[in-house]
Amino acid sequence: MLAKQHRGVRGLRRLTEVLPLVDGGAASPKESWLRLLLIDAGLPKPATQIPVHKGWRLIGVLDMGWDDYMVAAEYDGDQHRTDRKQFVRDINRLPDIQDQGWIVIRVVAEHRREDIVRRVYEALARRGYPRDRR
Repeated sequence: MLAKQHRGVRGLRRLTEVLPLVDGGAASPKESWLRLLLIDAGLPKPATQIPVHKGWRLIGVLDMGWDDYMVAAEYDGDQHRTDRKQFVRDINRLPDIQDQGWIVIRVVAEHRREDIVRRVYEALARRGYPRDRR
C-alpha cells in the first residue's frame, strides 16, 4: 500500500479516515456535500448515479439513493437556474421515476441541513428503514 511507503508523512492519518468517503459518482461538489451530510447524519451510505428504467428505456439517472428502499436524493444546483432546457427535462422525468416506485427528495441550496436529513430519513423510514438506526 502506498501509505506504508510514506509513513510519517503529514496528513496521512487524516487521509486514511477520509478515503472511505470518496465516491467518484458525484457529478458536482454540491452532490458530494449532500452525500456527506447524509452519511454524517448516520444514514447508510447512498449509492451514486443510479439508473432508473421503464422497461428497457432509461428514464433518468438519480444523483444518489438507496436501491433497497427506492429512496433518492437529488441536488438541484445552479444549472436549474441557468439551463432552462435541463430544468424542464428534470421536471418532466420526475413523474416517470416516481411511477417506478421511487421517492425523490429534491434539495436546493436554500434548504436547511436538518430539514434535508429529516426528509430523507422519513422517506427511508416509510420504506422500512429501521427508525432506531440513526
